[in-house]
Amino acid sequence: MNLAARLAALPLLLAASPAWACTLCHSRVGAAVRAAVLGPDVLSNCAALIAPVPALLIAAWAARRYLL
Repeated sequence: MNLAARLAALPLLLAASPAWACTLCHSRVGAAVRAAVLGPDVLSNCAALIAPVPALLIAAWAARRYLL
C-alpha cells in the first residue's frame, strides 16, 4: 500500500475519535486575547489585518505577469 492510500484513510480515523476542546480558549490568556482583539478598537485591528492584502495582491500579480 502506498503512502497516498494510507493518508487517504487518516481523516476517517480522526473523525471517529472524540474532539478535544482547546484549553487555551477557556483560560485567562484566551479571555485577555479576545478582549484585546475584539475590544473597543476592533475596527483598527481589522484594518491592520487587511492593510497588507492589496500589496500582496499587487506583488502576486506582478510576479505572475513579469516572471512567468
